[in-house]
Amino acid sequence: MKIAITQRQIEINGFVHDCLDPNWYKLLKGHELIIVPNLINIDLNIDVDMLVVSGGANTDARYKTELIVCDWAMRNNIPILGICHGAFFLNYAFKGIDAEIKNHRNVEHTIIMEDQEYTVNSYHDLCIYELGKDLTPVAWAGDHVEAFKHKDLPIWGIVWHPERMEDPILPKDLRELLYG
Repeated sequence: MKIAITQRQIEINGFVHDCLDPNWYKLLKGHELIIVPNLINIDLNIDVDMLVVSGGANTDARYKTELIVCDWAMRNNIPILGICHGAFFLNYAFKGIDAEIKNHRNVEHTIIMEDQEYTVNSYHDLCIYELGKDLTPVAWAGDHVEAFKHKDLPIWGIVWHPERMEDPILPKDLRELLYG
C-alpha cells in the first residue's frame, strides 16, 4: 500500500524544517511511504492508498497543507488516519471541540476499545471534548474519547501514538486495512 504521511515542523537555528518520527517506518513497514512536505501550493497529483496525518505541534504552513491534503483525500475517497495532532485536527475539521487536559503528557494510561482494556501512551495536552459531526467513538479513557471513526467515510482518529509502541494498539478494522 502507498501511504502519504504529513510531517511536523521544527525550527533549528532560525530555519523551519519538516520532520518525521522514524518510528513511522517501523509501524508502516512493508508499505511505501510518500512524505508530504508542508507546502501550501503542494501538487496533489499523487497515487496513494491512504493518508496519515501525523502527530506533532501545529504550524500555519502545516495546518494549511493538511487542510488541502485532507480535502483532496476525502474527495477521492482515500482513507485517512489522524494520530494525536492528526486526530485533533480531524475532529476540529468535522466541527468537534478539542479542549485542554491536565496530567496527560508523557504518561501511559488505560483505554477501553472493542470491549477490552489497553495501556496506551499520551504525549499531548488536549482531549476531545466533543466529537465532530458524523464521528463515532471507538475508544475511551474515563469521560473522554481516545479514538474515533467517521460513520460513513474511511477516516479514523487516534490520540495515542501507535508508532511509539512495541506492540501498536489499533482498532481492529484499521489494523486489518494496514496489515491484512
